[in-house]
Amino acid sequence: MTQSSSPFPLDATSPLPARYSQVLLRLLLAGMSGFLLCVPWLNSDLYWVGWFAWVPLLFALRGTGAAAALWLGWFAGAICFAGGSYWLADFMVNLKQISPLSSQLLALLFWGYLGLVVGLGCLGYRWLVNRLGGWDLLAFPATMVAVMALYPMLFKTHFADGQVDFLPALQGIELTGAAGLDALMLLFNVLVFRLLTPRRSPLVSYSGIAQGLAWAAVALWFGYGYASLYEWDRRMAQWDTRRIGLVQPNDAVTLDIPAPAPGFSRERPPELAATERLVAAGAQWVAWPEARYKGFFDNYSVRDSYAATLAKHGVPLIFHDVERRWVDAERVSFNTVALLDRQGELTSQYRKMLRMPFGEYLPEPWSWPVLKGITDLVFGDFLRPLGAGKEHVAFNLDGMRVVPKVCYEAAFPDFVAEAIRGDGAGKMLLFLSQDNWFGETTQPFHHGNMSILRGVENRLPMAHLINNGPSVVSAPNGRRLATSAAFNRDELIVDVPFDAQTGGSFYSRHPQLFLNLIYGAAVLLILAALWRGGRPFRRRARRYSRMTRPIGS
Repeated sequence: MTQSSSPFPLDATSPLPARYSQVLLRLLLAGMSGFLLCVPWLNSDLYWVGWFAWVPLLFALRGTGAAAALWLGWFAGAICFAGGSYWLADFMVNLKQISPLSSQLLALLFWGYLGLVVGLGCLGYRWLVNRLGGWDLLAFPATMVAVMALYPMLFKTHFADGQVDFLPALQGIELTGAAGLDALMLLFNVLVFRLLTPRRSPLVSYSGIAQGLAWAAVALWFGYGYASLYEWDRRMAQWDTRRIGLVQPNDAVTLDIPAPAPGFSRERPPELAATERLVAAGAQWVAWPEARYKGFFDNYSVRDSYAATLAKHGVPLIFHDVERRWVDAERVSFNTVALLDRQGELTSQYRKMLRMPFGEYLPEPWSWPVLKGITDLVFGDFLRPLGAGKEHVAFNLDGMRVVPKVCYEAAFPDFVAEAIRGDGAGKMLLFLSQDNWFGETTQPFHHGNMSILRGVENRLPMAHLINNGPSVVSAPNGRRLATSAAFNRDELIVDVPFDAQTGGSFYSRHPQLFLNLIYGAAVLLILAALWRGGRPFRRRARRYSRMTRPIGS
């Protein structure tokens, strides 16, 4: 019997008890990766864990077929998403008022569904390397990123979301979007896996070249990152600043229209009093977060009070409210962000374009008559079907063009990039959220991290105002300019670096380019694997099989 060079010997020909132990070891390794993958989402200070999190799973997958890889990947993925979105059960209780037991069962189903994305990526990876006799340095990042991009997910999530405190790693996403950093992290994990896996025989020449190119790609990414981070810091030091005020009211969530806070009224909510304090501190414009209901569009008295207060102080206000309109003889509600100018006049508004499935609308086929009955039975009465906005909007505030987005929209890089495109000069991103639906969990922190990536991708200053905090303001290179207290009322005054001639990025103009390259690489690998009947491929596959064969095989 030959001695395995792997630190985790997995023998497919051992007696039955030994095989069970091998299966258990593979599951333990996959579960370890699942846990490690979610750690940076839970605590961004531990961003470095993501650069090694896939290594145990790669050891678990070594020597497996595609079917085993699917199950091991699914197990790792389910643990990853269960850990990273543990708050989902509380969210469904708050949003849908279903029982805790039902919410836990639904959450388990959802985590299992999300875990399949990792399983499918692992299946594709093992199928390719088994047929091609290698190419793992390209196959693993390409298949995993492609599957994650194409897989239907309620909340688009990137492993790059946990890297916001690793600023040199972030800078390259202005070229590729967050998917590029995901791919780099996956590539680095394969390189670490290779370092920990001595080969029984010399690597074939193309593999050595590929490994050198892979290390060069990592070095190039970080070289660009450090240089770009320094350059943006230098440039921003020469810019003017705009002083903005952010109101974080920490309103409690309710399915009903909330009553005014004690001591306040619809005409004069706590946010309006906070606005006056921020104006006194020098705010040049003020923003409020996403709200359940303010009554601005329904009540003249509210509009008149807001106008009188703003005209008195001469400062614009951006806020969110529910807007009801008649559309084709049907009453439709919109999640609307409004801009009131210095005189308190409504000058522009943005209607939320991307609605949250099962929270703000029922997607097909669940909205079909037969299935809608089942959906109503599971989720109860539908919360609040909303209409969708039709276009991106930029609010002009004395030359600063503020691009508003609402809550869920921060999770979609290509959607945010579409609002910038080739017209990014002088723009700033503003995300308005109400995250009390998730309770006092890590979700608002993760949500804020997503928005920081959107700012770097598009090289724009960014403010994400979360009703319950922590709200965050960041510079175009991802540096945090301010962070509010979490799960408390707060008011922020922030001096935001601003240049009317700067903004936008390569990614803003070409948001699909990197993913199209990934899709192209995956398709070429698949075609090569299907054509592997050629003799060169058979020889290469046999050599790779000998190098990676488990002990005793």
